[in-house]
Amino acid sequence: MKVKQQTFKGFECEIHSADDFIQYFLKNAPLMQGHLLILQGDVSSEVKTFLDEKGVAYVDGNKSPLQTRKKRSTAVLEETVACEKLVEKRVKKKTGVSMVFHRTIRSGEAIHIDDNLIFFGRINSGALIETTGSLQSFGIIDGIIRSEGEFLIIKEIGLGSVLFHGEELDKALFNGQIKLVEYKNSAIEIKDI
Repeated sequence: MKVKQQTFKGFECEIHSADDFIQYFLKNAPLMQGHLLILQGDVSSEVKTFLDEKGVAYVDGNKSPLQTRKKRSTAVLEETVACEKLVEKRVKKKTGVSMVFHRTIRSGEAIHIDDNLIFFGRINSGALIETTGSLQSFGIIDGIIRSEGEFLIIKEIGLGSVLFHGEELDKALFNGQIKLVEYKNSAIEIKDI
């Protein structure tokens, strides 16, 4: 017999309504597919049947509690709260300046901000960036980015995923040459810079 310890990426989902969960999953399927789902709350037979049909790996956390890294999650929330406070200060000052990160965004970090963002370092696997503003990334993207802004400037997508206005960008197009991605007339346009 062989035994190997594996580290899985997963999503913890607390379900209050089967319909709400199914809608959320369908909207976020490109990000959630291929990851382990840890389900809490109302895990109905409807939810289980839906996930089985989609071929999704899941665990009913109500019956089989898993050991998770709660301390790491708290650190992520503290950073997110700190970022939100910084945004609130900026809005009060009305400077209009984007948030700039000169460091690597580490695995497990989550940044949810309604502002323009600029990243000069790598975005590691397991990091999540969500913004309603525009985004510029000059490092390798191995994490997940979601943007609803006017444009993206991206240099390289590695193992990660970039969703722009709900559509996942083709990684093969971003291999080290800086590109401008714009959303015009309900379509995505990609240009070399």
